[in-house]
Amino acid sequence: MRISALLRVSTAFAGAVALGVVALSGPGNAETYRFKIASGHNENWHFIQLGRDFFIPEVKKRVAERTPHKVEFLQGWASSIVKATEVLEGTQSGVIDFGLFCICHEGGKLALHNFPYYLPFGPTDPSVSVKATRKVYDQIPEINQQLEGKFGQKMISLVPFDVYDVISKFPFDKAAQVKGHKIGGAGPNLPWIGRMGASPVSVTGPEVYTALQTGLFDALIAFVSIMDALKLYPVAPYYVQVGFGSMTIVGLTMNLNSFNKLPKEIQDIVVEVGREMEVKSGPFTAGVYDKYINIIGAKGATVIKLPQAERQAWARALSTWPSERAAQIEAESKVPMKKVLRAYIKAAEDEGYVWPVRYAID
Repeated sequence: MRISALLRVSTAFAGAVALGVVALSGPGNAETYRFKIASGHNENWHFIQLGRDFFIPEVKKRVAERTPHKVEFLQGWASSIVKATEVLEGTQSGVIDFGLFCICHEGGKLALHNFPYYLPFGPTDPSVSVKATRKVYDQIPEINQQLEGKFGQKMISLVPFDVYDVISKFPFDKAAQVKGHKIGGAGPNLPWIGRMGASPVSVTGPEVYTALQTGLFDALIAFVSIMDALKLYPVAPYYVQVGFGSMTIVGLTMNLNSFNKLPKEIQDIVVEVGREMEVKSGPFTAGVYDKYINIIGAKGATVIKLPQAERQAWARALSTWPSERAAQIEAESKVPMKKVLRAYIKAAEDEGYVWPVRYAID
């Protein structure tokens, strides 16, 4: 794996970067712990903002208030230390101490952690999504065992994405109206399309505008913020609130060696603040969604809400897929995906969510 050039750091600190947590002794037993926290995503993303504006300052403040120690963070966003596809390995190797990344970039290695993708039309409220996902992490030990045992890192905080919907060149308010159209997507969400008679097309961010403009595809599964960020209004003026679900597939992880080197009181603060960031992430993410719905409407997009009966029709078309996909993953990776999917269905229901179709995981 190639790790990108490190951020601007002092010469003295740069020599210690590869050694994990750097502890500098101070008066008495006081020490200064220096962490590297990084992501391939830039600071426009909501989960980077949560890490930058809540997690980092809160850990620093509480360590200063409750211990004789001090912590400092070297921040490396926007691929300045690791690319989006390098965060897992960068955290595992100790090049960084904390990694903040979309687990979707590790569909093979972390298939078990991508489980919300395999249950489309799940909770659209990010708070319900993150609470239900945390319950699954706490109930199924194999999830954390895989991350810690195989990849040498600890899940500190989970963060949901806002709802997956459809940005489209054509208006539709019935599920069957996507039949015959080409719809763009990425990785795990492509199977949501084919069973409705549409043709899935794999796409990356930089290609989207041109692909819509030239007719490579007619619509795109995406977040509402993408419509504004990529200025898609002239080529795809319709935003259809399909409600595929808010997927909690962002993780803030910490290198286990770095974590284990810390005094117990600092370990407790890191875990405590991580869980509080997780609680905040639901309302924060919902706020991002509401903000951008207003923005795109003001800029001329037509927002269409798919009726609940049509969500049910689309979900029925996918009704056997979660169990089939789980069986494939279990055969390939020897992980308990079916057990995890059943747990998530139940956890979402415990949070008050009613599935449009309750998938049978055989």
